[in-house]
Amino acid sequence: MTATNELDRLLGEWLEEGPRRAPDRPIELAVEHARSHPRRRDPFGFLRPDPMAPRAIGFGARPVLVLAILGLLLAAVVAVGVGSRGDAPIVQPVGPSVSPTPSSEPSASPPPSLPAVFPVDLDVPVGQPQTVEVIDASGLLVEATSGSPTGESGTTFPFDEVAVANLDATTLQLGWSGFPCATDHTLAVGANGRSMTLTRPDCTGDTDPLAVDRILVLRFATPVDAADVDVVLQP
Repeated sequence: MTATNELDRLLGEWLEEGPRRAPDRPIELAVEHARSHPRRRDPFGFLRPDPMAPRAIGFGARPVLVLAILGLLLAAVVAVGVGSRGDAPIVQPVGPSVSPTPSSEPSASPPPSLPAVFPVDLDVPVGQPQTVEVIDASGLLVEATSGSPTGESGTTFPFDEVAVANLDATTLQLGWSGFPCATDHTLAVGANGRSMTLTRPDCTGDTDPLAVDRILVLRFATPVDAADVDVVLQP
């Protein structure tokens, strides 16, 4: 105890004898340094304990404040995440576009083609003009012309039927006989190209009873056999 009092007495005497004022130059340098290096605010200063505050208050209040702030920050982050997810538009998967199929309507059937017509002036040895109009429904007939009879009477071909023969693989010859009066015949060729009907009108008035041959030559686009052709002669 005596040693402590002695130390205090010696320290007091030294302070009384020593200088009571610091030199001006060090003070000016310290002030200049403080002005040129301002102290920045610590953003986390509120979390640091205050060394001048009482230890009981600093130790008890700081952790509670820190936990409260952290809880508020966590709640804010969760709220922002949930809100942004709820506001995001829902993207539906897009598949390949399927164009609507137009309702199928029954297509109109094409109109039937009109039969081809071949007018022919028949070559006869005697008598008045003879004609035949060939009406082809098969679409296979290419040409119709007159043949040249070899005789002047009806002895070459029969009077009541039509003789059919092949001149080549695609050409037929039709021969028949009739009175020498002016006659306009009609030959209708069926759709199969094998069935034919020859119309021969009867003569009127005074006629020469001598029969005259007529020959019609038909050329087809495809081969045709005379044995498969049926020609009907009707008035």
